[in-house]
Amino acid sequence: MRFRSRGTGRSENLLRRTRRGTLIFVAAAALLLLWRLQHMAAPLTPDSSLSRSSSASSLLSDEFRVVPDPAAPRFQNPESIIDSQAATALEQQTTPATGPDDLPLTLTAGIQDDVLGVLAAEMEAFFGTLKLADRVFTGRRNQMPEGRYAVLIDSPENARGRPLRLRGRLRRLTPAVLPEESRSYGIRQAWDAWISTPDSGNQLVHVIALSADPGLPLGDSFGRSGPDVELAGYLFKREGYAAKGRDGNGELALAPLILSDRITATAAVTVVTRADELNPWLTWLAAIVFAGVLLAVLQFRLADRAFVGSRSHQLTTPPVRPSFEGVDSVTTQQMLQQLEESAGDEAPDASLLS
Repeated sequence: MRFRSRGTGRSENLLRRTRRGTLIFVAAAALLLLWRLQHMAAPLTPDSSLSRSSSASSLLSDEFRVVPDPAAPRFQNPESIIDSQAATALEQQTTPATGPDDLPLTLTAGIQDDVLGVLAAEMEAFFGTLKLADRVFTGRRNQMPEGRYAVLIDSPENARGRPLRLRGRLRRLTPAVLPEESRSYGIRQAWDAWISTPDSGNQLVHVIALSADPGLPLGDSFGRSGPDVELAGYLFKREGYAAKGRDGNGELALAPLILSDRITATAAVTVVTRADELNPWLTWLAAIVFAGVLLAVLQFRLADRAFVGSRSHQLTTPPVRPSFEGVDSVTTQQMLQQLEESAGDEAPDASLLS
């Protein structure tokens, strides 16, 4: 006999629960969507936006929040409210911070870079800078900042008219050829020098100085064997000059032109690197290692020589003598005959007793 239950099956209950959960989720999503649409449709006011801001409570006592006014006019084209001419003039106007030893802007305003030599319009600035260098750098050479070749050659407009100090190697020193206008400025003699700085590599720096140490040699080309010099001056311009070039046929190159009061000879700076400091210690270490290896080899040789004369070495040496003296050779027939004879002699007597 079988009994059938009248209740619903487990699958039907699971399906009913699934439908009920789906309806609840859809209803909650619809309510959330309606609330969001109503919230977006409501007009925002400054007070309501400020009250709903979650970060309003994070403001300090001396801070406030700026909320845009919806009634304020909006400009579609911001350029219509800006005076373009005034803005352009303001951008072009430069007021660099000048120090007490910087040159006046009236001297450096008309200087042109990347031209050969000094132009006639630059004569006043040229000789005026030389006269100011004679006043500024007298006794104050060590107080000036160190000049960098990269700044002088790549950005002359930023380094022009500022005091600087250079150290380098003298490549050429000759009396400068001055025009007749130099006498009206009180300048009767100057020196034309070319130097290379530690950070310029093969590039050169042109220097015009009012004086030079008497001990400096005069010549057109010293190469890398020239003396070390030091000077303080102003960057006048980045000028062009005729260089030898790679093939020796000549080419145009650029060099910073420095106007200085004096070129001073300095003692050669001996740079001691870490490798130079370690060289003596490495030499002693190599000598010690070599002596140790030589001593070990000598000990092994003496030990081998002592072992050769010992009894143990003689016992381990096999007495091998490659000689066949005293060795007789017999044929097969002779060997068989000898075996028969030896067998007959050793066999017992098996004859009958009489």
